[in-house]
Amino acid sequence: MASDKQARRAAQERLVEAMARHTSYLNRVATAGANRANRIIDKLAGQLVSELAERLDSLTPAELKAFSQGRYTTSRLKGLRNTINRWAEDLAKELDTEVLGSLDELAGNEAEFAKNLLEAVVTNPVGTGVTAATAAAAARRQPILGELVEDMVADIPDRARRQVFSRIRQGIAQGETTSQITRALRGTKALRYRDGLIQTSRVAAERVVRTATNHVANAAYEETYQALGVQVLVWTATLDGRTSKICASRDGQRYPIGGNHPRPPAHPNCRSVLVPSLDDNIMGERPYVRAFEPISKVPKDQRTKDMVGTVSANTNYGKWFSRQSAGFQREWLGPARYKLYKQGGYKIDQFVDPTGKQYTLGQLRQKDTETFKEIFG
Repeated sequence: MASDKQARRAAQERLVEAMARHTSYLNRVATAGANRANRIIDKLAGQLVSELAERLDSLTPAELKAFSQGRYTTSRLKGLRNTINRWAEDLAKELDTEVLGSLDELAGNEAEFAKNLLEAVVTNPVGTGVTAATAAAAARRQPILGELVEDMVADIPDRARRQVFSRIRQGIAQGETTSQITRALRGTKALRYRDGLIQTSRVAAERVVRTATNHVANAAYEETYQALGVQVLVWTATLDGRTSKICASRDGQRYPIGGNHPRPPAHPNCRSVLVPSLDDNIMGERPYVRAFEPISKVPKDQRTKDMVGTVSANTNYGKWFSRQSAGFQREWLGPARYKLYKQGGYKIDQFVDPTGKQYTLGQLRQKDTETFKEIFG
């Protein structure tokens, strides 16, 4: 009996370590996906403003007034309207192909990872996992914060189209020149076009890709774990200063697999993950970063010896947080909540509403191969 318990403990330790490494690599895959989406937006934005400049310069004062009032009474006005609509359609088509296609591929990859992970730590797992198509379908079927993946992606060009129409009308009404209007839309080269209206689409694309990546991965994991006989999942947040209060409050919570329960992502850009439990507790070690930004962005001369380390995997965010410095706690909670935390005996889960370098997939697979080889031999 003792030997069997020790074996389960050792298996759980290896599982947690492999999952922690994979999650960090997955965040870089999300960065790469966001960058690809933004390159599409940049390319089409350049094409749009070039055509807009030509069409706006050809309009008479009467036509400009009509456009600002939403009236497309001449062929030139209809051409301008169609240019914007066509741009939004092209943006939707390319984002759909790139983002949704990549997410479907990711679902298959994550399902395979989850299967390999369990097979590496469990002697006789039940079942054979799920196919890539099944994992992708589960991810598309399950909502993200109430929205479906397709709807989140489709909202980017839909919103961008409305914003472009609105900004042109505003510019005309304010007597701006064509160059002023197009510059307001795209931004300036000196600031890498991050000061234009279309920057909001880049921000939205990054948020959607990062959030959807987390969602797809967790949906694939749960689908696979359930097929392989896992009974319990444990919410696992990231131990650092960027973790949201809702994820911190859920860290370590256990849920029966397949039932109705909170699932990551808990919010846009969420990094939490559901980890299978093979025993009563999550065992092994989990990493932490005592900082409010990625360690790669912290200057080396500002890194303390204990800024990065590990703690018992059974340590939830609340326990870890209680051991941090007063300065760290105050910055994460804010002055008012910190006072309640220290003087009022509040726990961090009382501050939230309960409702409420880049890698390609190929590189991710290579990292997983290296991890498996190192941990499992």
